[in-house]
Amino acid sequence: MLTVRYDHEFPYPYDLNGERFPRLTFRLTNPENPGQSVDVDAYLDSGAQRSLFDGGIGRAVGIDLLTGDQKQYESATGSSIAGRLHRVRLEHPDLGSFDLEVGFSSSRIKRNLLGRDFLNLVQIGFRERRLAFYVTPEP
Repeated sequence: MLTVRYDHEFPYPYDLNGERFPRLTFRLTNPENPGQSVDVDAYLDSGAQRSLFDGGIGRAVGIDLLTGDQKQYESATGSSIAGRLHRVRLEHPDLGSFDLEVGFSSSRIKRNLLGRDFLNLVQIGFRERRLAFYVTPEP
């Protein structure tokens, strides 16, 4: 039998519609200007290859979105949205900080997504029945 241990347990928080999803709140900082940061909610999405945030968040921390390389993000329905790649720092009070290249959308999106690029930096487990997820930061 394989046993996996986790450092932190988080309940699925409620969203504005009263639904519960695995989501974390981070302070997102522009590494080129550490004085510019914003708190953001981001949903864990194991189906997303890369993390994607609303472009307004990038602008709020002083990132010039048009300077980043463009990447197309495709949904499960086949629709796509353009994003611009930029490095950010994500800080969480329990999990620490993560430097990550994320996409910022060129149009509004409903949810910020933490994809497999973020999941590569942590060990994570989900318990849907308990509406909880477990995280251990990996070095």
